[in-house]
Amino acid sequence: MKVGSTRGEKIFKVCNGILMLIICLMTVYPFINTLALSFNDGPDANRGQIYFLPRIWSFKNYEQVFKDQDIINGYIVTISRTISGTFLTLLLTGILAYALSKKRLRGRRVYIGICIFCMIFNPGLVPTYMLYKDFRLLNNFLVYILPSAVSTWYMLLMKTFFEQLPPDLEESAMLDGASNIRIFLQIVIPISMPIISTICIFSAVYQWNAWYDAYMFVTRRNDLQPVQTYLYRVVAIATMQAQSAAESQLLERLRVNVVTLRSATVIVTTIPIVFIYAIFQKHFIKGVMIGALKG
Repeated sequence: MKVGSTRGEKIFKVCNGILMLIICLMTVYPFINTLALSFNDGPDANRGQIYFLPRIWSFKNYEQVFKDQDIINGYIVTISRTISGTFLTLLLTGILAYALSKKRLRGRRVYIGICIFCMIFNPGLVPTYMLYKDFRLLNNFLVYILPSAVSTWYMLLMKTFFEQLPPDLEESAMLDGASNIRIFLQIVIPISMPIISTICIFSAVYQWNAWYDAYMFVTRRNDLQPVQTYLYRVVAIATMQAQSAAESQLLERLRVNVVTLRSATVIVTTIPIVFIYAIFQKHFIKGVMIGALKG
C-alpha cells in the first residue's frame, strides 16, 4: 500500500531540489561564462558584465589560438600520451589485477600489501625526480606513460571485478588446454568490458588533464609540452604579467584581449575530454559499481 508523503517530507524534497539546482548552477556557470567570453569581441569584453551569452559575437579569439603552432603541437603530444598511456595502463594493470585475483598465487597477500603501501605513502618530489633522472626519463616522452603504467587503485577495482567472474569458464578452458595468457586475452577481457571501459575513462581523463609532470620533468624540450601545460603557461603569464602598451594595441587591432584569448584557449583544451566523458558516462558509473561491490 502506497503511503502519501507528509508535509515535512514534501518541504524537504522541495528544499533539497532547490539546493541541488543551486549547486548545479554554481558548478556549470564558470564553464558557461568562459564559453561566452571566448566568443565575445575582445575590446568589448573590457566593459565587463558578460555572464551567459556573448554581447558581440566574434571568432577572432579562436583564430588566434589555432594560429599558434605550440598549441597544435601540444594537441599531438596530448593525444599521443593519452592513447599510449591508456593502453599501457589497461594492459599492465589488467595483468596484475588478474594475477592477484587468484587465491592460488603464492605470496598474494604480500604483493597486495606492497601495492597498497606504495599507494598510501608517496616518496616525495625530490626522490621521484632523482629516480627519473637515474632512469633517464627527464625530458623524455616516456615520463608521461611509464610512471602511471600501473595504478593500485585501478588494480583493486579490476581485481574485485575479476573475482566475481564465474570460475567455471576458466576451469573449462584449462581442461581444453588453454594457458593463463590465452584465458586472460580470449575469455576474461571480452566479459570484463564494463570495468575495462571504466578504467579506460579514468586513465584517459588523467592523461588528458595532466600538466604537472611536463612542468617538472620536461623542461628542455618544448616539442614535448602537452596542451594542458601550454594552457597553464598561458593562464599564468596572462595573470601575472601586465601587458605593455604595444601588446595592448596589437591585441586591440586583432579584436581580442587577454581574457577572451585565455578563455578560448581553455575551451579548446577542455572540450574534447568533456564530450568523451559525457559519451561514456554510463559505462563509467556501471563499471565502478560492478568493480567496487562484491555480489
